[in-house]
Amino acid sequence: MLMRGVWVGGGRGLNIAGRAPWGALCLVLLLAACGRGDPAASVNPAETPVAANEATDEAADEAADEVAEGAASEEPVPGPVELHDVDLLQAAGAVTACDAGGTQPAADLLRCDLPAGAAVNLPALQVDVDAGSFARWSLRWGEAATPLTGVETLALTLQHTGDLRPNLYLVEASGARLPVSLARYGFGTGSDAGIDAGTESGSRASTQTLFIPLREIQDEDGNRPNFAAVNEVQLVFEWADMAGELSVLGVRFAGVWAESVAPAARAVALAQALEVPPGFAVSPVVAGLEQMTQMDFTPTGDLLVSLQGGRVWWYGDTDGDGIYDRRHLYTTGFTEIVGLLYDPVDGAVWLGGRGQLYRTLDSTGNGVADQFELRLDGLPWGRHQNNGLAWNPQPDPFSGEEAHTWIYFGLGSTGDLEAGGPYNATILRLPRTGQGADDLEIVAQGLRNPYNVHFAPVPVDLAVPDGPHAWQLFAGENGPDFSGEPDEVNHIRWGLDYGFPHQFGAVDAEATGETTTEETASGETATEGDPYSGPVYAVAPHASANGLAYITNPAWPAAYRTLYLSLFGEVFSPTPVGHTVEQIVLEAVSLPDGTTTYRGEAHDFVVGLDRPLPLGVEPGGDLLVGDYATGVIYRVYYAGENTGDSADTSADTSADTSADD
Repeated sequence: MLMRGVWVGGGRGLNIAGRAPWGALCLVLLLAACGRGDPAASVNPAETPVAANEATDEAADEAADEVAEGAASEEPVPGPVELHDVDLLQAAGAVTACDAGGTQPAADLLRCDLPAGAAVNLPALQVDVDAGSFARWSLRWGEAATPLTGVETLALTLQHTGDLRPNLYLVEASGARLPVSLARYGFGTGSDAGIDAGTESGSRASTQTLFIPLREIQDEDGNRPNFAAVNEVQLVFEWADMAGELSVLGVRFAGVWAESVAPAARAVALAQALEVPPGFAVSPVVAGLEQMTQMDFTPTGDLLVSLQGGRVWWYGDTDGDGIYDRRHLYTTGFTEIVGLLYDPVDGAVWLGGRGQLYRTLDSTGNGVADQFELRLDGLPWGRHQNNGLAWNPQPDPFSGEEAHTWIYFGLGSTGDLEAGGPYNATILRLPRTGQGADDLEIVAQGLRNPYNVHFAPVPVDLAVPDGPHAWQLFAGENGPDFSGEPDEVNHIRWGLDYGFPHQFGAVDAEATGETTTEETASGETATEGDPYSGPVYAVAPHASANGLAYITNPAWPAAYRTLYLSLFGEVFSPTPVGHTVEQIVLEAVSLPDGTTTYRGEAHDFVVGLDRPLPLGVEPGGDLLVGDYATGVIYRVYYAGENTGDSADTSADTSADTSADD
């Protein structure tokens, strides 16, 4: 039974067949269509569906009548429809429809076919549109039993061939809608950007489940739909040349996007290629996290990882084998995340970046954030922004409060060699109950771009690593982009100025704490702490000193229980530098004012990384290293002398894919 260019109700799925030969699927394509001239603009697929073309032949008209008589009404069946965690293709009260229009007759653009005798009504479409036309499939319902809240994830299971580039629209009852490019989520590419794919090459059908978090649907100004008013899902093929086949096999609003994961064989191979000191070994624990920025742990050992593009993944090790095998999307929809902090007091997750700091919370216990409280907004940022977050330890080394009273973080400069406002190029702290910039305190200044801050339990006597310790605050600092001044690792002490933009590198040349002076970049002379303080050590220029971690694991040799630094590598310099994790051997230095600071000597610890960025210390005491470029998080641990290869290949590689995003 065949119908051309008209709405059809009651279908359970969609099949789009095209006349063009089946070809290779396109890679990532933005669906801002080409050729949006005046003819195309005369038809808007958001408007009323186009009627059947009058030129259809008599047989087609009869077939259309036949389908119209046997199908459900164009209007949804009255009564509430359950939207959450059900396949809407099977939901009573939800109806499907199709239409087409543009500069060509609708019959030439779209054919909607309901196969006779099918066990399940699967309306089939043949689509062949151009830059002046559109074709559309819709699934619509009336009243929702429980309206959408905007924290769900839309899961679309699609099977397709040919060259198709549909847009997704979620349509409100008022008709308002925003376009979503399915190419962004991996449609037709086999990409790992938000898909669980079982794709096959050539002309065979490709089946994918695309996951589209609703919080990622927003316009250029950050405005989101009124999800409670959404009552229609549309797939629209519009304003571009395309033809092919498509079957919609499932439409589901998932309350939680959760999936099983395992490091792929590629991750194991990358681990095997890394170089670490004798006795140490490396194994991959997580993969598929390209552009990761920070990591943190819950008290139970779950791992949270933020991505620069705005997602936070929550990982668990369900069988206790040391490999994170299950994950769910905790939240998303932020423009950029470079600060991540779990709150062990109340389970909240703090997220920072772009001059803002959010406190998020899962109030229902399903694992997905549903409360978003903006605690800081409008912090001045430009070339750099607010970065990594850290709770104060017990007690706070500066003011003595109990743990988790203050959140410490760095706010970078607005320019390459210009600090910006009074809060820029500083280490700041905000009380956990703080609201707004008036509650901020400046801990230290003169730090160009302190990407990470880290409280370390440094032994009072460095020669006795298992002895008493005192909490010390360290920060990695990125030096200027277009000069030869060094990056730095700084020991942060209250109220001190670390020199930017006037002083770079050591103040006292021999780093002994003697009151020797040397000329600063501004032509002044300086003594350690007066007016500027020098770094623990001056890192190679452009190495991008970022992630920090301090190892106290008694299973590690005493010489390796110390501070570690990730060097992301050059960004603006043509000369390769960094791409390693360094071990920093600390030396205590007594200053003339009776205080103690540290100087350090750096040694390569992990070599062969691409873009190391976040570092973390697992609850068990081993070092985790996240690679921004490869998306792999590695565990570095001490396996004992004479261990042979530096990489542990014990990770399960039975599945060669990790459900990436």
